[in-house]
Amino acid sequence: MKPTLVTGANGHVGNNLCRLLVARGARVRAMIRASADPAALAGLDVEIVHGDIRDAAATARAVAGCERVYHTAAGFLMWARDPERDIVASSVEGTRNVLDAAVRAGVEKVLYVSSGGTIGFTDSPDVILDETHDTRAPHTHYFRGKVAAEKEAFAIGARGKVPVVAINPGFILGPRFFKLSESVRQVADFVNRGMPFYFDGGFPVVDVEDVAQGAVLGLEKGRAGERYIVAGENVTVKQLYDLIAEFTGMRAPRLRAPVPVVRAIATVLEVGGKLTGTRPLMDRNLVDEFAGRYGFMHSAKAERELGYTWRPAREVVRRTVAWLVDRGFVSERRRYECCSWRRPLTTERSH
Repeated sequence: MKPTLVTGANGHVGNNLCRLLVARGARVRAMIRASADPAALAGLDVEIVHGDIRDAAATARAVAGCERVYHTAAGFLMWARDPERDIVASSVEGTRNVLDAAVRAGVEKVLYVSSGGTIGFTDSPDVILDETHDTRAPHTHYFRGKVAAEKEAFAIGARGKVPVVAINPGFILGPRFFKLSESVRQVADFVNRGMPFYFDGGFPVVDVEDVAQGAVLGLEKGRAGERYIVAGENVTVKQLYDLIAEFTGMRAPRLRAPVPVVRAIATVLEVGGKLTGTRPLMDRNLVDEFAGRYGFMHSAKAERELGYTWRPAREVVRRTVAWLVDRGFVSERRRYECCSWRRPLTTERSH
């Protein structure tokens, strides 16, 4: 049996995907950077290969001999000192290298983990997007990179006659992260620090295990050249904070900050970050991307064609907070406050 390659295998999506593939009896080759922490793969029966997807030769070696490729690796960052190198290039050049190598190696099929951010945002919570929509002017470097990388993946696959399918996840939460992803960080920051205000906006919350399942279904059943939204329940920013508060006993923010006020705060924080060389709590790009914007979408196509299912937001948030507490991402004081509600993780699902 030829191996299946998973790039970014130690990441939040990557390690959950590896676990699912191993459970299904697949022979998994897990590609991670030489400097990456392999803790997320500890105890898993996978073949670990080291390499950076920005290194074409290392990527070719990782892909060689594989039958299928799941490309999850990307510069999943909303801030970096050199965003063109660390965020945009990692997504675009890395994807180009993976797809070029897949074409040369004659792999059977490639599943690209894109982002719901390539679908887009609107100004209204009443608009529900699907795969026919595309973001026109992304503000963050991360979404700029994902938009370009998604197009690159489909173009190379079409030229090289390698079937490429993309999945577009929503706001990914859920267990088994070994460092804070950008999305999980939003929950961790609220649990540890609280939040004095909220702003208008919203997105679909999805559990990482559901994304991993969507990836497997996408590769097995997805049509070449198609993308599939694998999201979950659409929630507002306020509703997300309310859910976190429910499971921590914390006070949810009651003050709604107008978008211009949020942007003014971000401007000050951004200036401070540039002066100190440290990441600000938020910046103007983040505000322009998310504040007052709704990325509400549905997964009907994936449900219909792939058999995709998802957990409700309440369960996703509960599982996320449980992992944060159990794995030491929460301060000792907050852990004490959070412990009373904990229950074993469940597999409650919807749709």
